[in-house]
Amino acid sequence: MGSNLCSKLQALSSKIKQASFNGKWREVLSGYSEIQRAGNQFNDPFVFPIVFKACAKLSWLLQGKCIHASLIKRGFESFVSVGNSIADFYMKCGDLCSAMRGFDCMIARDSVSWNVIVFGLLDHGFAEEGLRRFSKSRVLGFEPNVSTLVLVIHACRSFRSYVDGEKIHSYVIRSGFWGISSVQNSILCIYAECDSSSARRLFDEMSERDVISWSVAIRSYVQSQESVLGLKMFQEMVREARTEPDCITITSVLKACAVLEDVDVGRSVHGFSIRKGFDLEDVFVRNSLIDMYSKGFDVDSAFRVFDETTCRNTVSWNSILAGLVHNQRYEEALKMFHLMRYEEAIEADEVSLVTLLQICKFFEQTLFCKSIHGVIIRRGYELNEVALSSLIDAYTSCNLVDDARTVFDSMTYKDVVSCSSMISGLARCGRPNEAISIFSQMRDKANAIIVIHLLDACSVSADLRKSKWAHGIALRRGLATNDISVGTSVVEAYAKCGAIETARRAFDQITTKNVVSWTVIISAYAVNGLPDKALASFEEMKREGYTPNAVTYLAALSACNHGGLIREGLMILKSMVEDHNKPSLQHYSCIVDMLSRAGELDKAMELIKNLPEDVKPGASAWGAILSGCRNRSKSGIVTLEAIAEVLELEPLCSSGYLLASSVFAAEKSWEDVATMRRLVKERNVRVVAGYSMVLEGTKARRFLAGEKPKQSDCELNDVVQSLHRCMRLDDTIKWI
Repeated sequence: MGSNLCSKLQALSSKIKQASFNGKWREVLSGYSEIQRAGNQFNDPFVFPIVFKACAKLSWLLQGKCIHASLIKRGFESFVSVGNSIADFYMKCGDLCSAMRGFDCMIARDSVSWNVIVFGLLDHGFAEEGLRRFSKSRVLGFEPNVSTLVLVIHACRSFRSYVDGEKIHSYVIRSGFWGISSVQNSILCIYAECDSSSARRLFDEMSERDVISWSVAIRSYVQSQESVLGLKMFQEMVREARTEPDCITITSVLKACAVLEDVDVGRSVHGFSIRKGFDLEDVFVRNSLIDMYSKGFDVDSAFRVFDETTCRNTVSWNSILAGLVHNQRYEEALKMFHLMRYEEAIEADEVSLVTLLQICKFFEQTLFCKSIHGVIIRRGYELNEVALSSLIDAYTSCNLVDDARTVFDSMTYKDVVSCSSMISGLARCGRPNEAISIFSQMRDKANAIIVIHLLDACSVSADLRKSKWAHGIALRRGLATNDISVGTSVVEAYAKCGAIETARRAFDQITTKNVVSWTVIISAYAVNGLPDKALASFEEMKREGYTPNAVTYLAALSACNHGGLIREGLMILKSMVEDHNKPSLQHYSCIVDMLSRAGELDKAMELIKNLPEDVKPGASAWGAILSGCRNRSKSGIVTLEAIAEVLELEPLCSSGYLLASSVFAAEKSWEDVATMRRLVKERNVRVVAGYSMVLEGTKARRFLAGEKPKQSDCELNDVVQSLHRCMRLDDTIKWI
């Protein structure tokens, strides 16, 4: 009887091993159940690892725990192979605590034991604990297998440490793993994210390069803002190395084209992907194509790719939405969002909401902006710093500064991006002192962008001392002379404070100038009543070899306008045409204003009547005519025509009505003045009064046009004294 039972157990053991070999895991556990029913005499420890493997494959955690309990009672847990299989079973079922307890209770361990525990921890995302256990195993002399080593390398990569990368690289060489392709590619990934030059050196040293090696090297260049080198490497990969790219390679190459905004090369890559069959089968490639065409300002091609994509996901919708916004096609983006949300029933994620906030900025839709804020709260995105920074930016663009400040104050950690958005928004909405206060409370080191926003806030405050302070910060950061955008902002800040000589010195200190910096200094001279110096700088710019753009010409024309230099202004307009720079409505409006100010209404009207067919005179041009009529008597027909055009073009803007009213008042036509006032009330036009600001000490005083100071608030004599003190500043300040 005993021999029969023994034979039966051996047969069941063979059955289990055969079922395992064929991958029939249920049969493995069925055979083990038969063994259990046959009796306790079964003592083959090599079957238990197979049983635990079956439980792991089927994710039968409860059954595995029961088998584990029975083995403890029978003393089989002391076998190293059984202990390894138990730890591996728990790891693969996601019960890491039980796996760690089983590992720690093992009397004897081998390299397999350490590989199981280290691999499991790293595979479940516990990089720090996995690396700690790996270091301990190395001290005890255990060697990892290739799979574990690759995971260890990727764990080091997650910490983005160049030093750790070098250490693991040296260990791989000493341990004899360097010849394995998967290990080489993993090391290459570490260098690719830390230092593209080191990655290239390692890539050149590799004896065998597969498609993964090439893809990692190309991606390294793209991530390091060296997209041109990435494209050259792709060309080398296809033509010289004759290595077939895969979808990941194509995605990196398309990203390089998107960064360079090179649609022509991108279209060639698109054709290549079609020939290789990547275009239809891979959604990542199609999403990259949408992004590439959008950033290359060919949104129609992007939409065609999107329309032909059958396997769209949320990224596909986000890409086309972002593309439409990037190309300033906001209404189409809004329609696309409604299609995504209500017809395709795809939920918007954080990226979708950030794109929608860009649309809110354009349309200044305060209600829509608050609705998106509600969605962010309901979805639990309050910890997403990008979403909150975009929300702050949208609120300030919609002039909801207090709401933006509430969002900003609620953030637990305020990074550079959120601080930058808040400072920029407060400066834009005329609250520069709050913006400067936020900068002073920042914990992170300011970058170039945030220093630019700080200088903008100082420009709005028109406080020379604060501008000097911001300039000092830019100098200490090494940004004032080396970063052209920061240097240009310094010049602009000083110019708006009226310190034109200081602005010029700051301009001269910029090591590498561009068209924007030259335009700013020309505009600075023009705004500060120095048209001759503005035109001299304009000529100096051209002598230095810089080609003026449309904004530069507008700054020069504004200088002529405010300085009454009609002949020079007309010559600049003529030179603009001769240099093949097509004048826009703004340029013509500036000339019209210049002629009107000089009393040349007939010439101004002639210019308006003879504008190019594609340029229609706007409210600013007709407003300039109307302003000229105010200073010239007996211009009735011209006045009426200008008033009609201004009110038709901007029926809800108060400036046209106020200007028309002042023209009629100058002619003592009081009935027409009353008509203008009646129209303002009938059309519910919001009248915005002009104001002046005077800085007295640290307090800025604001004086509205037509407002009489109250006796209790400020005596007229005090106001005059404040103005005199401000005027005397020019004689007492020492410019830096």
